[in-house]
Amino acid sequence: MPISLNVVSVGALETIPEAMLRAERTVVVSSLADLVRALEAELERPRAPALAIDLIGHSTRDHQLLRLGATVIDALDLGVLRTFEAIARSGIFGQLRTAYLRLLGCETARSPSGQRTMRILHSVLGVPVL
Repeated sequence: MPISLNVVSVGALETIPEAMLRAERTVVVSSLADLVRALEAELERPRAPALAIDLIGHSTRDHQLLRLGATVIDALDLGVLRTFEAIARSGIFGQLRTAYLRLLGCETARSPSGQRTMRILHSVLGVPVL
């Protein structure tokens, strides 16, 4: 079973249990740049046999896409796509032994735009995106 790296959007703090916020592998972010820094910081920690990266936040009202701080995780947004492409090129997911990436927000997997984003991120990152 993978160990989870909980990446929590600052906008979703009120919905996160206090115990999770105090957990060793929980980080609060307000942007995709913060996500990249959190992944780089994770490299400094002892390696887990497998790591599940959970991005946790609210979803947008219109397309049910995950929001990390002010950033909507939409693979059709070139800035978002380029960030994930840079993460893929860096090889950090392999170094962290990433088993999968989960986008956790209300109905983020049910909308066509959410499903499209998951498919694109899977093809870019080379790991399952749930």
